Parts: sequence; C-alpha cells; structure tokens
Amino acid sequence: MALNKLYYFIPYIKRKGIRDLYLIKIARIGTRKEGQPNYAPNDFRLVFEIEFVKKLFKDYRPVDLEIWHTFTYTMMFNILK
Repeated sequence: MALNKLYYFIPYIKRKGIRDLYLIKIARIGTRKEGQPNYAPNDFRLVFEIEFVKKLFKDYRPVDLEIWHTFTYTMMFNILK
C-alpha cells in the first residue's frame, strides 16, 4: 500500500476493537520518541497526523487481527457490514 493512497485510519483498541474514524492529514516516517531526550534515532515508525471524523459505531466492535501483520488493510464497505 502506497502512503499517498492512505486516506483514513481506524485505531484498534486492545481487547475492545474499533469504533472511531480519522482522516490522515499527513503520513510520514518518524522515530518512536522523536523530540524527547535520549531517543533512538534509528527506531523508525510510520507516523500519522490525524483528524477525528466521526464515530462509526456506538460501542467498540471486535475485529479479527493477524498477529504477524502490523496493520490490517480493509475496505469501509467490509467494516460497515
């Protein structure tokens, strides 16, 4: 998935699931603790600058995740079924 093709982010809350939808304003490469003293400059992460859009569901909805994948690519159509 190309970073310029990522438009939305739905965070997964451990043991709860998903609920909220965010717009990805900027996707960039950063470090885990950038801006803090003694941060590891080679600890790279994908960093999203996001903006809250809306709640998709009243309560959290469980989602099946694959343990060896750091994110799950899906379509909104599949989530809203």
